[in-house]
Amino acid sequence: MHFVRKGIAARKLGKPPGTIANYSVERGRKTVAQVFEYGADYCNESLCEQIDELKTFAKSSERQWISISGLSDENYLNQLSEIFEIDKLTMEDILNPNHRPKFEVFDGYIFVVMKILTLNSSGRPEAEQVSLILDETRVLLFKEKDADVFEPVRERLRKVTGKLRNFGPDYLALMLIDVVVDNYLYVLDSLSDTMDVYEEELIKHTDKFSADLMHSFKRELSYIRKVSYPLREITSGLMRSDTRFIKKETELYFRDVHDHVVNVIETIDSLREMAKEIYDLYISKISVRTNEIMQTLTIISTVFIPLTFIVGVYGMNFENMPELKLDWGYFGVWGIMIICALVMVAFFKRKKWL
Repeated sequence: MHFVRKGIAARKLGKPPGTIANYSVERGRKTVAQVFEYGADYCNESLCEQIDELKTFAKSSERQWISISGLSDENYLNQLSEIFEIDKLTMEDILNPNHRPKFEVFDGYIFVVMKILTLNSSGRPEAEQVSLILDETRVLLFKEKDADVFEPVRERLRKVTGKLRNFGPDYLALMLIDVVVDNYLYVLDSLSDTMDVYEEELIKHTDKFSADLMHSFKRELSYIRKVSYPLREITSGLMRSDTRFIKKETELYFRDVHDHVVNVIETIDSLREMAKEIYDLYISKISVRTNEIMQTLTIISTVFIPLTFIVGVYGMNFENMPELKLDWGYFGVWGIMIICALVMVAFFKRKKWL
C-alpha cells in the first residue's frame, strides 16, 4: 500500500521556506468528473464534463470511483449533490478549503475531510484539502487541483491483478487515504533531508546561517502537525466504526494505515525536536564565537593597560622628571613597554588564553 517516490530536492539555502501555502477554490476553473466503474474482470474509465452524464452512473449498482476536480462551479456541484443525495452541510464543508480534517458518519455515507501535502518546484510544502464520500457502491473524491498524487491508485485499477478490483469501495477509500498518509511521509522525508543540509551548513559556515530558517521550519512543522493529528482520529474512527460501509475484512488494512499515521506524528515530533536542536546549536556557536571575540578584545585591552599607564605618566610634563633629560630616555621607555607586552603575552599563552 505504499507508493514510493524518489528524488528529493533540497531547498536553496538562505531563503526561508515560510508558511505552507493552502490551495483555495479557483473561480472560473472548470469542474470535471473522472469516473472509474470497475469489477473483478473489467474497468471502464470515463471523463464527464457535463453533469447530466453522471446521472447514469448514479443509478448504477456497480463499484465506482468518481473523482471531481475543480470546485468553483456551484451549479455543477449543487446538481451533483442532488444526484448522489449529498447533504447540503456536507457540500458546504467540501467547498470550504480551510476546513479542519474530520470524519463523520451519515445515514447514507461516510464523509472524510483531509489535507494532502505535496512539494512544489522549490521544495516547499503545499496543502490541499481533499474530501471523500464513501457509500455502499462508490467513492466520491473532491479536490481543487487535478494533481497526479492519486495516479498510482488509478494505475492499480487499470491492472487486472491485485486486490483493488476484487474488494469493495471501502478498500478503494482505504487506498486513497493511504496515499494521503504516504505523501506526509514523503514531505517529511524531504524536510528531514533539507534540515540535514542546513545543519551541515551551520557547522561549516555559522556566519552565513540565518536563524529565520529554523523559525520557518518550525512554523511548517507546526502546521503539518495540526493537520496530521486529526488523521489519527479519522483512521481510528474508520477502523472501529460499526457501519455497513466498511467490511470486516477491510478493518485489518485500516489498522495498517493507522500505524502509518502514528509514524507520521512521531516523525513530525522528531523533526520539531531536531529543528529545536539545530537552533540551539546555532545559538551555542554564536555564543562561542562572541566569547572568542570578547576574549581577543580583552587580551588586547589588557596588554595595552600598562603601556597606557607608562605613556600617561610620562605625558604629565612635570619639571622635575629626571628621565625626561636622559639621552636614552625615549628608547628606554620603548624597551620597557615592549618587555611588558611580551611578558603579558607569554603569561596568557602559559595560561592557554591565547
